Amino acid sequence: CYNLRMEQAILQFFESIRCPALTYFFGFFSLFGEPTVFAVVVILVYWLANARTGEQLALSALTSLPVNVALKLVVARPRPDAAGAVSRLDVDTPLFSTVGLGDNVSFPSGHSQCAANYLCGVSARARRTWVWAIASVCTLLVMCSRLYFGVHYPTDVLLGAFLGIVIAVCWELIYTRAHGARLPIACGAAILALALAPLFPETDYMQAAGLLAGAALALSAEDFCPAPKDVPFPRRLWRIPVGILFAGGAFALTFAFPDAPAWELVGWFLVAFAAVLPARRLFYLLKI
Repeated sequence: CYNLRMEQAILQFFESIRCPALTYFFGFFSLFGEPTVFAVVVILVYWLANARTGEQLALSALTSLPVNVALKLVVARPRPDAAGAVSRLDVDTPLFSTVGLGDNVSFPSGHSQCAANYLCGVSARARRTWVWAIASVCTLLVMCSRLYFGVHYPTDVLLGAFLGIVIAVCWELIYTRAHGARLPIACGAAILALALAPLFPETDYMQAAGLLAGAALALSAEDFCPAPKDVPFPRRLWRIPVGILFAGGAFALTFAFPDAPAWELVGWFLVAFAAVLPARRLFYLLKI
């Protein structure tokens, strides 16, 4: 059909301009959609800067992630290279890789959805025009990076960005107009994600559901505990090694679990839980 031909033409344009400089350029912006990079940013905001903002960004992204994975598995759209529309540009670095991606999980784009989600959330919290402008440009470049590398169709990145923004806006409304209901809503989303797990027994979905459930439970429990006192910023930096002790310890524990999707859920539940409740309680006790 015409739309598919148009999408192929767009992909072929990006394929035609590939060069080392643009590969580095788009590779850098593709990092904005990497879950690992997002996790580091959010956890540092939550631990060091503003717990409320970090909490909102985390819940927004963690409810967005299961939606993205479930849609990928239901739609099962072949990636452009698997369908013969364009060749994939293989890049494999410690932070970013296009190697080994599943062939039938093209729609929607997870990178576009992740980047649009947390960049929209940051912009909503900052309420500055220049922040909105930078976030919009960065999101657009993340979307273009997925086309440049030939791993998504234009409709994949458009819907991914749309879903990310919608979910971020919903959480902004929850935090500004129904703040007291935020944790019951998060727990409800986690229960739903866990209930749907038998329908999506793949590893990616189990990880997403486990992270959401662990964060929702830990944040709900933390709501009844005293918050860390406001301390000078230099002293707050001690929170990084202390937090890594808990979250990193929980992550290391996952290597001892059996290699099965259900254990992925348990492992990532523990990682998210450890990064929130035990870490923040120790911050309070150590006055850091």
